[in-house]
Amino acid sequence: MHAQLKQRLAIIAQFMVRRSRASYKPVQVAAAILTGSSLELGLIPLALVAGGRHVDAVLHLGALMQHGASRLSAMVCFAVGIPWLASSIYWQHRRGDGTPFPLLPTRRLLTDGPYRYCRNPMALGAVFWLAGWAFLADSPAAIFGGVGVFAASIFTYHKLIEETELEARFGERYREYRKRTPFLLPWRQKT
Repeated sequence: MHAQLKQRLAIIAQFMVRRSRASYKPVQVAAAILTGSSLELGLIPLALVAGGRHVDAVLHLGALMQHGASRLSAMVCFAVGIPWLASSIYWQHRRGDGTPFPLLPTRRLLTDGPYRYCRNPMALGAVFWLAGWAFLADSPAAIFGGVGVFAASIFTYHKLIEETELEARFGERYREYRKRTPFLLPWRQKT
């Protein structure tokens, strides 16, 4: 089973490597931007809030905290998440010559800008962005379940697929970058 999983992950990573070498048409880039923006800014937060409130109602879960504390927590999450999310997306478009959308990946290895602090600043920003919406909805299910599932899914993708793909594309440059730059937490720089 383990060998089969590794083989399937390698096939996915090789597909991503081939995609990174393809030329992107403007309509593909526009579609990637529209799809990614719709998902990250609208559909995922909407599903998180609606799903969380539904689960809260079914399980008879009350508010996690007082209304004011919930709003303050949301604002802190947005204040942390939005700059990480926005700067990493901008950096991928401008410096990486690609998009955040996995089917149109960057062509350059990004090791500066927000990527000098951690290897996954977009994921870090996305988790805080979604946590902000979950706190705004004051939904325990959204905060603990929805954000947790999203974070586990995105980090698993990064570890199992994206890191393999980046190593195949950039070789030693990526391995060195991975050694010196933390996976997610920017305040834990490696020496």
